Amino acid sequence: MASDTTEEEQVEAIKNWFEQNGTSLIVGIVVSLAAVFGYQSWQKTELAETEKASSLYMGLTEAIVAGPLDTLSSQQISTGKFIAAELKADFPASTYAHFAALHLAKLAVEEGDLDAAASELDWIGENNPERPVGLIVNLRLAKIKAAQEDYDAALGLLNVEDVGAHASSYQEQRGDIYLAMGKPDKAHEAYKLAMEGIVEGQNKPVLQMKLEDLIDPQNATVMNKGAANESMASDATETDMSASDAQTKDGAG
Repeated sequence: MASDTTEEEQVEAIKNWFEQNGTSLIVGIVVSLAAVFGYQSWQKTELAETEKASSLYMGLTEAIVAGPLDTLSSQQISTGKFIAAELKADFPASTYAHFAALHLAKLAVEEGDLDAAASELDWIGENNPERPVGLIVNLRLAKIKAAQEDYDAALGLLNVEDVGAHASSYQEQRGDIYLAMGKPDKAHEAYKLAMEGIVEGQNKPVLQMKLEDLIDPQNATVMNKGAANESMASDATETDMSASDAQTKDGAG
């Protein structure tokens, strides 16, 4: 009898526990299931969004990455700008949108609108780009600022630590800026550091020529500022990355 009483008490205790905790238990189970299915739904949404952004970016590259501005039709340019604007509006945090803005900046430079180019590059910086993209943006924006003779701003953009494989390009750009400022001694120093910073696989014959032209910085003839600025502007927005790079980065994110 004692055993029966103990079992009845256990059953009663379980019933009481469910009466007191059953609701919270059910709620916990529901929340857990919602979290699981919600995460799966989020993953599907993220995949769909990435695929849409990728598709738009491919359309952009087909429209305006065919060649220089003078080889593109007005329809190609209009289509490219429309797609880029859609990417920026709908996927501002994606690498695809950041690359789209880089292409818009390039078009703006080729159209002679450096303010518009700077605006596109600023937009990328404001939308948390991946560090490799951010380093390229800084370099391109520095070139544009230098072309606008805003040398202090240009040098400030290059004041970045640990630029990795871009070290040589950053130093070369410093050299170009100092040369345009009429400071051949500092330009020579920057070009020398740029040569030392070349990584395996890079080939920079133009940099070598710049350095050789300044072997004797005190007697060097400083290039015409207008020519220097034009050179920097024309080189300001090479994206250095392909559509596959963007797809890899967004897919990994």
